[in-house]
Amino acid sequence: MIQRAPAPLLALLILVSACKGDDGAAGTETETEGSESTGEGTTGAESTTADATSGSGGSTSETDGTSDGTTGATGEGLRGILNFTFYAPDAIDDAPVLGMAGAYRADALLTDDLYALQEYQLYFPKPPAIDAIEEHAAVPFEWGKADAWTMAGNGIKLAHPEAGDALACLYLADGDYPIYIASAGGSLAPECAPEPDRWRAGAVYRMVLYGGDAFTDRIIDGEVKTPPALEVSAPDLSIYNLEVDTKADLALAWVAEDDADARILIRVWDQYGQMTSATATDDGAFTIPAANLAALSGGPGFLTIARERPREIPFEGGTIRVLPRYELWGYIDLIE
Repeated sequence: MIQRAPAPLLALLILVSACKGDDGAAGTETETEGSESTGEGTTGAESTTADATSGSGGSTSETDGTSDGTTGATGEGLRGILNFTFYAPDAIDDAPVLGMAGAYRADALLTDDLYALQEYQLYFPKPPAIDAIEEHAAVPFEWGKADAWTMAGNGIKLAHPEAGDALACLYLADGDYPIYIASAGGSLAPECAPEPDRWRAGAVYRMVLYGGDAFTDRIIDGEVKTPPALEVSAPDLSIYNLEVDTKADLALAWVAEDDADARILIRVWDQYGQMTSATATDDGAFTIPAANLAALSGGPGFLTIARERPREIPFEGGTIRVLPRYELWGYIDLIE
């Protein structure tokens, strides 16, 4: 696992408990051929690289919106999620990281960041509405009942004609929960390794959903687009242990982009997991008032700023929430 924090600090931020208690605009698609699930529900991805690798622009053919005999009409049925995050180099990691993870459930997931949950053991609650700020207590993520998670095929793929294929492969998180992840872990096939050069800013990707027994394999063109790269001018995230005064307003500034579908996500959290989060319009500036930082404890913490282009994409089998994101991490020292 590639860590976005020093190991001693990250150990203080393990917010995930692997609980097994109770839970509390359409795309154009077509069927794929020649892809089957491994049937084992573990880590296979042998058949996922054979097809749907060409191009990302233009549609192949449209469905008529009728049922495929598995989970209902287009947009009905499963609730999927797919993270596709470019973690830029930061004050600790001088190499970028590709974060790609997905899942299918009977209902919506309680977080928009499955990759951070699985790879970094960090539970990020869903972001607030545009121009809103929320404070979150440190609570563990509950995986819930295993049967709320659906095992589909053996992978989810994003294909770009120049960058190539990014592949998230089937994996059982915590031994019971089927998710799809790009990871260099030894239990996954080599083609499932997260290659950062598969992520291109401002690019359109073809999405391939391998359905296994859950739904017919789908190819969806023209619906997944990554946001422009993010350049932050304030605060200076290149400074390790950057001081952030919790008794003063936190002013953020970045280079705005003309992308009406993009938004800016801001998160600040302390070593105990207490968090302040905000969602901003991509207009180049946002301020978090001191009153919203006051609950954070002094000491080491994190500040992340990301540009995201979320998209709800219905397919014949359900709906998948795709979250292409460019994210910057800052390592801060919270001053009380």
